[in-house]
Amino acid sequence: MPRFRFGVRQKVLLVLLTVLLVALSVSGWMALREEKANLLKEIDQRGSYIGRFVAKALAYSVVGYDYHTIQLLLDELTAAQEIDYAKVTNAKGNTMGESGSAALDIDTEQAAKEGLVMFTHDIRIDNERVGTLYLGLSTAHIMERLENQKFALLKRESLIILLIALGEFLALSYIIIRPVGKITDFLRRNVDDDGLLVSDIPMVSNDEFGQLAQQFNTLGNQLNEANKKLQSKIESADRRLLETNQQLKQLNDEFKLLSITDPLTGLFNRRHFDEIMETEVGLSNRHGDPNSILLIDIDHFKGINDTYGHYVGDLVLKSMTKLLQDNLRHTDAICRIGGEEFAVLCKRADKAGAMEIAEKLRSVVEATPMAPETDDELMITISVGVASVPYNAKNVSPKQLYKDVDTAMYYSKNNGRNRVTHISDLYQEDSTDTEPTENECSRG
Repeated sequence: MPRFRFGVRQKVLLVLLTVLLVALSVSGWMALREEKANLLKEIDQRGSYIGRFVAKALAYSVVGYDYHTIQLLLDELTAAQEIDYAKVTNAKGNTMGESGSAALDIDTEQAAKEGLVMFTHDIRIDNERVGTLYLGLSTAHIMERLENQKFALLKRESLIILLIALGEFLALSYIIIRPVGKITDFLRRNVDDDGLLVSDIPMVSNDEFGQLAQQFNTLGNQLNEANKKLQSKIESADRRLLETNQQLKQLNDEFKLLSITDPLTGLFNRRHFDEIMETEVGLSNRHGDPNSILLIDIDHFKGINDTYGHYVGDLVLKSMTKLLQDNLRHTDAICRIGGEEFAVLCKRADKAGAMEIAEKLRSVVEATPMAPETDDELMITISVGVASVPYNAKNVSPKQLYKDVDTAMYYSKNNGRNRVTHISDLYQEDSTDTEPTENECSRG
C-alpha cells in the first residue's frame, strides 16, 4: 500500500492555516482582553459617579435618620439593571438600609464570586462624614457582552481564515503548482532511454518559471551534447578495449602455444605430451578405446653431431619432423620429447595398427636422405618402441605406459637398432629371457 505523502499544495496550505490560526487567535485574545479592561474601567467610572451622586442625595436622610426614604432609594437603585447591591451605614457603622443580594456583608471576595464590583463612598455634609454608602455593580451584562464579542470574533476569524486559505490555495495552484506540474510532466514524457531531452520545454509563463524552463532547456541541450560526447568516448573506449582484449587473447594463445611447443621443430613438447597422455589413457581406461604410443629415437645421433656439427644435427631433426608429419595420420599427435627422441600418440590404434604405423615410419626413414641442405646424402635409421592400451584387460597409468614404451624402445636399440618392438612381445618371451632395462643400454 503506497504511503500517503503531502504535496507542496497541502504543505503550504497547512502551514498557512496554522500561522493564520495562531496569529488570529492571539490577536483576538488580545482584543478581548483589551475590551474587557475597557469595560471594567467603564464600570469603575460609572460606579464612582453613581456612588457620589447617591451619597450626596442620601446625606440629609442619613442625618435625619429617615430610614424609610433611605430604603426606598436603595430599592430603586437595586431595581436598576447594573446595581445588584446597596447598603447605607451611619457614622457609627450601624446599618440604616440595605437592598439587593443578601448576605454579602460587603466582603470583596464574596462579591467577586457573585459577579459584583464593590464601591464604597463616604456620605458627607459640609465635609463631615455622616455615613457610608456601599454599592455592588453587576458584571453579568459585561460578561454577556464579551461572550457575544468572542462569538462574533470567532465567526469573523473563521471566515477570514477560510477566505485567505482559499485564495492562497488558488494562487498557489495557478501561479506555482501549475507551471511546475507542466515542467515536470513534460520532462517525464520527453526524456528517452538514454536520458536525453528530446525537445525543449515550452514557455509556461513570462515570470521566474518561464526563466526556469528556459534554463532547463539550456541545461538539457548542454547535457545532451555532453552525453553524446561521452557516449562517443565510451564507444571508442569499448572498441579499444575489445581490440586490446583480442590482442591479449591472441598473445595468451601464442604464449600457451609457445609453452607447449618445441622451438626447433614446432612440434608439441614433453609437457603437452604428458597432458595428452593423461587425457587419452584415462579415456581408454574408462571406455576401453584402444590407444598406442610410439617412442622414436634416432640411431647414432650423437655421432652425427660430433661428425657434422650441431647445425646439421638440427637439420636432421627438422627433416625428421617433416617426415613424421607427412607419414602419420592427422589424428596422431607428434611430440619431441627431448634431444633425438620423438613420441607419437596414435589415437584409436590397437597393437596391430600401431605396429603397422611404426614399421612404415622405420622403413621410410631408412630410405630417405636427411639434411638435404648439405652436400652429403645423410642416411639415418630409427629405433622404435610401442605400447598400447587397454593393457592386459586392466587399467594402466600414463606413467607406467610411458615406462613400458621406453623399455620397448631401449630393447630395439639394444638389439641391433633400426627395428620396432612392442612391449607386449617382450612380456610374452620365455621367462628365462631377461627384460632389458634403461640402465643396461645407452642412448646414441
